[in-house]
Amino acid sequence: MEAEPERLDHEPWEPGGQQEEEDKEGGPTPAYLSQATELITQALRDEKAGAYSAALQGYRDGVHILLQGVAGDPAPARREGVKKKAAEYLKRAEEILHLHLTKVPP
Repeated sequence: MEAEPERLDHEPWEPGGQQEEEDKEGGPTPAYLSQATELITQALRDEKAGAYSAALQGYRDGVHILLQGVAGDPAPARREGVKKKAAEYLKRAEEILHLHLTKVPP
C-alpha cells in the first residue's frame, strides 16, 4: 500500500485531445490515431491496476505509433495536437518508470 499516496499525486488521465482537431479538419479519424488510442487506453487500465511494466510499454508503443503517423498526417491542427499529446504520454511513461519501476539499491 506504499504506492497509493504516489498514485494520488500522479493520477493518470484519459486519452483524448485529438477529437477537437479531428472535428475541425472534418475528415475521418486516421488509423494511426485509433491504434494509438487503443494502446494508451490499455496503458491507462494497466496503470490503474498497478501493472506498471505493462502500462509503461503501452504508453511507449502508443507514442511510437503517434510519432510515426503524425509525420504523414495532412492536417496541421491535428499534427500539433497529436505532438502535444505524445509529449504528455511520454512524460507519463517516464513518471511511471521513475516512480514505480526504478529500483534504488539500498
